[in-house]
Amino acid sequence: MKKFLFLALFLPIISLAQEEVTTTEVKSEVPANRFTVSANYTFSDPSQFGLSFEYKNKKQEHERNTSKMLNLSYGQMNYDNNFVDIDGNGFVIEFGSRTYIEKGKWDGFYGENFISYGNIQFDENFGTLGEFDGTYSYWSIFNPNVGYRFLIGGLSIDPSIGANWKWEVKGKGDVDNKNVDNFVFRAGIKIGYSF
Repeated sequence: MKKFLFLALFLPIISLAQEEVTTTEVKSEVPANRFTVSANYTFSDPSQFGLSFEYKNKKQEHERNTSKMLNLSYGQMNYDNNFVDIDGNGFVIEFGSRTYIEKGKWDGFYGENFISYGNIQFDENFGTLGEFDGTYSYWSIFNPNVGYRFLIGGLSIDPSIGANWKWEVKGKGDVDNKNVDNFVFRAGIKIGYSF
């Protein structure tokens, strides 16, 4: 009887103690849909500056976050064939995806790759030497970059380095692709706003 009475008094105390102990889960806030619009500059061949758009899908906490990227840029390139040294202007369009290394976060280290197309026009009159007129264009599916994104409130600062292996379209006019490198390194920065 003493044992039964002891259990009857002791069990409610145990259950009250268990109710008071609660666990607190800390969940990182992953936005459902987030956009980032940035001004970008990439030093390469061709060099680019323009706008970058990033769309991020919501992922589960245990998955790495992946986003879609679109870069629309003005391109500049120097062409030197030992007779003519000329600068050309055009455009570069890049579409790809970015994967953030740390799960559940939209900043920190990432890797990305783009499918890109570039088209640069050259047109200059050298007076008595004549006119240089031509087009250089390329496609690329091997365009990997690594970088680190700093996200401070809504401000996004995003430096990166990488490479670009270009599949050149046959040069038009006076442009000969023999004077252009197929494999080039690149370094860039994006500064923008996330919302």
